[in-house]
Amino acid sequence: MTGLEKLREIGVEKIHDQTHIARKFVEDILNEKYFSMNKIQFAGFISIIERDYNMDLHELVEAYNARLKKENAENEEPFVVSAQESEKQEKKKGIYIIAALAAAAILLAVLALNSSVDDEPFQAPVLKIESEVTESELNNSTIEEAKTNLTQLSNGSNVIEVEELNTTVEPLLQISKFEIFPQNNLWIGIIDLETFSRTQKLSSSPLELAADKEWLLVMGHGFVHFNVNGEEMQFKDAKKAWFAYENGKLTKLSRDEFKEKNKGKAW
Repeated sequence: MTGLEKLREIGVEKIHDQTHIARKFVEDILNEKYFSMNKIQFAGFISIIERDYNMDLHELVEAYNARLKKENAENEEPFVVSAQESEKQEKKKGIYIIAALAAAAILLAVLALNSSVDDEPFQAPVLKIESEVTESELNNSTIEEAKTNLTQLSNGSNVIEVEELNTTVEPLLQISKFEIFPQNNLWIGIIDLETFSRTQKLSSSPLELAADKEWLLVMGHGFVHFNVNGEEMQFKDAKKAWFAYENGKLTKLSRDEFKEKNKGKAW
């Protein structure tokens, strides 16, 4: 017997008395007239009924989402991820390179001024800056300008030599991020694995969760894109989807695996 059949046996009045959900909405759920409710209302009512009667009504949520997806299919637009973040990273790299070279030049100038000139001209230590560029090559004009500035530093007979300048820059530290990008309107149930507190949202806008915590996620559909600490992950699943974010990694779960991690609860 399905969850819907069990609810029909219980009846509108008993469900209303137990859950305090308005009779009209209870009747519409039992008669599968879902669109008298918006998605947040529907998800909330189903969550209350599942909790109070300790039953799984995922088939009702799937039916609702399937019908909603069908009605909105003609209005869907491709999901576009902005490239602004990558542009900002490139600009920051240039700033760090220039700042490092300027600091090196100032240090060498100070050493030259403080050195004794009694016996021999000051011989500056050879400056070598070595690392690897992992994301993009440095601008050649920036390197040449830095070489010119360093070799021109002098004070009387004190000459600073730059024997070799192999300038590269360490990659920027990856900022920890856990971001969710729905490809269209999406209901998301969020469970904090530390406290097992629950939150639910309905949105087509990006959502960011704390990357240093652990989460369980249940979603009305699986058309969704993730940024998991710099790793891009994309899913295309019309059915309900379950995920776990643990130790900085995202894993797609089956419904049974989700319930096992969620103390036996489907939500």
